[in-house]
Amino acid sequence: MISVPFKEFEEITEDDYHKIGFRAGIEIHQQLDTKYKLFCRCTSPRPPYDDSYQFEIYRTFRPALSELGEIDPSILMEYKSKKEIIYRINRESVCLYELDQSPPFEINQYALDIVISYCLKFRARIVDEIYICRKYHLDGSIPSGYQRTAMVGLDGEYCFKGKKIRLPEITIEEDAAREIFDSFHQRAYYLDRLGVPLIEIVTEPAFNSPTELKEFAEAIRNEFLVAGNVRQGSGTLRMDLNISIDGSHRCEIKGVDKISRIPILAYNEARRQWSLLRLRDELHSRNITPRNFKYDVYELSSILKHTSFYPIQKALGNGGVVYCIKLPNWGGLLKWPTQRYVSFSQEISERVRVIACLTDSPNIIVSDIIDNTISQQEIDKTKKFIGASKYDGFVIVWGSPDDVQTAIEEIKIRAFEATVGVPAESRRALPSGATGFERILPGSQRMYPDTDLPYITISKDRIAGLSLVPKESYSERVRWCVQVGFPKNLAHRIATSSRFYLIRELVDKHQIGPNLLAKVFIEFFSALKKKNYKTKNLSNDRLKEILLMYKNGKIVRAGIYKAIEYALKGKWNEIPTKLAPASNEDLDRAYNKSLELFTSKKIYHPEKKKEILIGFMMEQLRGRVEGSEVVKFIETKLNEE
Repeated sequence: MISVPFKEFEEITEDDYHKIGFRAGIEIHQQLDTKYKLFCRCTSPRPPYDDSYQFEIYRTFRPALSELGEIDPSILMEYKSKKEIIYRINRESVCLYELDQSPPFEINQYALDIVISYCLKFRARIVDEIYICRKYHLDGSIPSGYQRTAMVGLDGEYCFKGKKIRLPEITIEEDAAREIFDSFHQRAYYLDRLGVPLIEIVTEPAFNSPTELKEFAEAIRNEFLVAGNVRQGSGTLRMDLNISIDGSHRCEIKGVDKISRIPILAYNEARRQWSLLRLRDELHSRNITPRNFKYDVYELSSILKHTSFYPIQKALGNGGVVYCIKLPNWGGLLKWPTQRYVSFSQEISERVRVIACLTDSPNIIVSDIIDNTISQQEIDKTKKFIGASKYDGFVIVWGSPDDVQTAIEEIKIRAFEATVGVPAESRRALPSGATGFERILPGSQRMYPDTDLPYITISKDRIAGLSLVPKESYSERVRWCVQVGFPKNLAHRIATSSRFYLIRELVDKHQIGPNLLAKVFIEFFSALKKKNYKTKNLSNDRLKEILLMYKNGKIVRAGIYKAIEYALKGKWNEIPTKLAPASNEDLDRAYNKSLELFTSKKIYHPEKKKEILIGFMMEQLRGRVEGSEVVKFIETKLNEE
């Protein structure tokens, strides 16, 4: 174990990660671009989602034995929380299948074809027969309590930074519902996203630093964008990070929705595991081991019945209780730093929040951090009552009697786990860049075959047909962009554009310059989106017509933007007349009118006559003439005068 302090995020190097034995894998979940959901025929909604709903239903969950007579520990953990689940339902995107009131439909074959094509892209071995399985999800995000998923490809690979990254599994599955809130014993979801088809790509733990992990995620995202048939936008790509260091168990960080957040999340998780191993060693040095771990429990309701600390005061006023768990010889360790700006007490607080459902903050008081909680007099009374010396630690928890009993059990469990090291957990990505407890890491017992659906035979002809689809890579596209003359800093955006094939045709077949196309597809489109135009509604055929109009001299370069705007407004027929290139007569008329305006209006800077006339003329002829031509025309006229 390294004895030097863990370096700060801004200072840590790849060599430092190597010293602690950093290892990471990633699970990438990408929504597929399909019209319908995976196991029903409801429309597959797109982000941004509509939060309107017509009715709600309430449900609770209970664990059931698997076919082997076992129960996954993560399912038992969810059951202990006694959650009531609320589902908000919009009839436009939800049917009886999502509510678990109807058997599944046949799998969406188009979605399956997309996943098979990605298996071919990543050189995975496609299974002969696909069996739909059920994977338990007792957090309420799926009303049935399980997610339907199926293995499609095995042992794929991806060449990354000179090495082959093995992709053991490529699966198709349905997305879960969108969480609205999670408070006390209630959790609420919108069901619209439930059932949207996903592809999941799982890697081996082949990455030795957070930066490498981030770069790989970017590479796969780029491959998705290049190959197509995937959705773009917030929440359509989500990642789970599997991270461990030497001496620790694997921990999974769930729900990472931005690739840019991977380095800080992976750093904090590595730092947390490293710190927990050091905490274990410190506990052992104090003779606190798994074999002789001790604790004592005391009720403090009578001791703190007159407290002015509002959270406890409120709990007691509502018939709640206050308890204290004494941890002998733990003095100073409850504030042991784990992540950046996070202490071990937060590990306990998270367990209490998630499992005991004491979600108000703060939900515990620890002996090492008592500022802004109960008074010093109450601390002294508590220490005397429980017989705590300066070498002991304690945790105070309050709430309803049942919730507090659950919390006491979880506090004992988490303190005991500290004597062992790093517990195997699923953790959530927090906005701060830290990670927070979500649930115990699921085991293999959570998945079993689905008897509602038949197996699917994947024929050689089906695979052969999909093999004919071009499988060019992101790097090949970027290489083409640079070769034909696109600016290097824009090559990525062109390569991943959904209109890439149109752009390539315009360059290769119609000899339209890359700089102009970059301006059109990046600058013009960005400006139009800011004006709330839905540029996706403009077909490639229309775009090609506009650019060929320019190529053939029917509109000028400056008219391309206006032509696209006219097309988006539904005024396609007005383009030939309103954007026809200005003739000499048009220039003369516009110039004469500009002179009239110059003499009739109050001009504050007459010495800037040329610039003012240019502005007047451009207002009249915008989109029909290049600005440089107007400047040249006015200079000639003024020289003649």
